[in-house]
Amino acid sequence: MYTLVFDTTAGGTGIGLYKDDKAVYKSEKIMEFGQAEALACGVAEACQTAGIAFNEISFLGVCSGPGSFTGVRAGLAFARGLCLGNPKLEATGVSAFEVYAGMLKEQDRAFYNAVVIETKREDFYFQLFDKDLNKLSAPLALRREEIAEKLKGHQVSFIGDGVERLLSVSLGLQIKQVELSEMMSVEALYQAAMRKYFTKTLDFPKPLYIREADACVK
Repeated sequence: MYTLVFDTTAGGTGIGLYKDDKAVYKSEKIMEFGQAEALACGVAEACQTAGIAFNEISFLGVCSGPGSFTGVRAGLAFARGLCLGNPKLEATGVSAFEVYAGMLKEQDRAFYNAVVIETKREDFYFQLFDKDLNKLSAPLALRREEIAEKLKGHQVSFIGDGVERLLSVSLGLQIKQVELSEMMSVEALYQAAMRKYFTKTLDFPKPLYIREADACVK
């Protein structure tokens, strides 16, 4: 079975094509602009590298956010377009929280494992997981002091592209591990998508918005 996964929600474009759990193409490029264009070219390159036509892909996993408004929409629109072109293609959205949490090695996990994603505002996107990566909180948008209040008194590991800014000020927490990451791993996205596939918890790709976009109509 061929599985395609991709992400354009943060500071880059990640694409992976797998055949029966083996990567035949992986690309992780940090970029501030042009993710949509890079995605289309990258998927075409992935199929060319594997020597397959697109309709030979059976399963698709796409990161559904949170992240930049444009990046989230670009990835999901592309995913839906692929599904329209191949009605037999199964697809699922995967939250960025799940992907980042899966990037924490088992030995680095703590009592609390906090995924912190950059919002480019005063707050942060935040979700908490236990050692087995079960969700301990809903996805939230919290200020630094609110995060500190939730985590005080417990050992915690951090991961996500918002961690560096969060910890630029001392929070007085018991920290076990800090993983700084500019973008999520394609391999972790693949593993998160496959967990949904095998547990039959597919979630048709739709955006994960935690708060309204910072826009207004005058």
